[in-house]
Amino acid sequence: MLFSLTTLALALLGTVQATPVAPATSITPLVDLVSADEKIPVLDLTKDSVSAHPNATLGTMPGKTGGADQIYPASLFFCRSTGCGSCTGYDLSIQPHDVCLTPGFNFVSMFISQPSNEGLPFAIYTGPSGCASFAQVPVVNTCYNAVNYIGWDFELIP
Repeated sequence: MLFSLTTLALALLGTVQATPVAPATSITPLVDLVSADEKIPVLDLTKDSVSAHPNATLGTMPGKTGGADQIYPASLFFCRSTGCGSCTGYDLSIQPHDVCLTPGFNFVSMFISQPSNEGLPFAIYTGPSGCASFAQVPVVNTCYNAVNYIGWDFELIP
């Protein structure tokens, strides 16, 4: 009997335990339950898509004046309805970069509101839970409906 218990204890100690991936960091909203202006364009955003556009949210943009005055205010909105309805907004000037973030709810559309229309010196990627697969939100002041994914995570990448 002692031999069985010892064998069982050793077997349990030798069992490989998987460590779960660290959860995404939750963020605090700036505004809740708003909708995008009806006049902004609505486009589809496909997971694993990355493309360059005017007002792109990737890197520094030549010919544009630099500085926080032109970049901010800028807010990122995650929306529970397609066409950017029922959205929760987050201030982009205070969000950390290179960290998996989550608004804490599933979203099906998103947009970046930036009054200056300058674009951002960093990229914004959204994706399903896990921060492993993304679609880049390529243009400010445009609503994007998530295609082939339900959003949960996002990341700001310089």
